[in-house]
Amino acid sequence: MDAPSFEFIASMPGIEICRASCSTHVFPRHFHDDLYSVGLMHRGACHCLGPGRDDATVRQGQACLINPGQVHAGGPARDGVFSYTMFYLSLDLVRSLAEDVSRRPQAAPEFTTLVSDRQDVCEPLRQLALSLDSADGLHTESFLVRALGNALRAHGGVSRDAGGHDRAFVGRAREMLAADLDRKVTLRDMASTLGVSQFHFLRAFKRQTGVPPHVFRTQRRVELARNLVRRGTPLSEVAQLAGFADQPHFTNTFKLYTGVTPGHYAARTAHAPSTSL
Repeated sequence: MDAPSFEFIASMPGIEICRASCSTHVFPRHFHDDLYSVGLMHRGACHCLGPGRDDATVRQGQACLINPGQVHAGGPARDGVFSYTMFYLSLDLVRSLAEDVSRRPQAAPEFTTLVSDRQDVCEPLRQLALSLDSADGLHTESFLVRALGNALRAHGGVSRDAGGHDRAFVGRAREMLAADLDRKVTLRDMASTLGVSQFHFLRAFKRQTGVPPHVFRTQRRVELARNLVRRGTPLSEVAQLAGFADQPHFTNTFKLYTGVTPGHYAARTAHAPSTSL
């Protein structure tokens, strides 16, 4: 059996993340006054209100949704071992996202269920948990907005902004994502510039293009990198000019989309005619 471990991550303002692996820890009954606790169970099961409350037991693949001030506990069920990722979210962050989803002022939302097995809630949380090791901040931000937006719509009484003019703003978004690839962009800033909610932006962009915004921008970076390599640009400069976080990020991403490392590609294609972006 793997050794138990707890890892705390402060990935962005208003969020603290705990990743627990093979834990046997039993938490007493407690509450968080100004934090929402949203978690996904990767392995095993956990009693959210203590043994004997099967209706409040979160199992593998399910999510738990705990409001500020809501008393809860936490202890392993079944084989006595559980692994999970828990997101502790500030009240202001969740309220702001609820307003973003609905496009109107909101009081602090309240989740109406403690345990969810809905696919549209659990799967985005799983993707968010996997994205935490990504060097691409837009990647993690996109999954956060989608995961929490879906949870608020499904169990928080927040209705979605109907939106409109999708084709026009998605065209502008494509241009923004393809420009200044060495510069950091955020989902919040793009949505604000385009005059839409972050949540609607994500859904409309993927519906129109087939990929999320962060994937579109990554693919543009790879195409720029290919052209730079073909011109003979040193690989260390290519990584920076194309906006990759560091050399390993560049190498891994380039190979993922081309099947070869930048060095191998350079050896085969250096000084060949470049293609247009």
